[in-house]
Amino acid sequence: MAKRQTRRSISVKGITYQRLKDYCEACGLSVSGYLEEIIAEKLDAAGVPVPTVVKQRPQPKLTGNTDEIVSQHFTF
Repeated sequence: MAKRQTRRSISVKGITYQRLKDYCEACGLSVSGYLEEIIAEKLDAAGVPVPTVVKQRPQPKLTGNTDEIVSQHFTF
């Protein structure tokens, strides 16, 4: 595993995700691999350059009581 996580998340409607998941299962594809392929093709066609460095996520500003930071992240 990489020393630093480079994955990001996007949200889609539940019905869109289910259609995507069903299609990928039927074709023997991974959802993430299929999406990365489609997105890369679209960006390449639009002439969007590939960055040489991936920007880090902004760190949250800590205010008040920092004893416990609770974060929730939901993905499909």
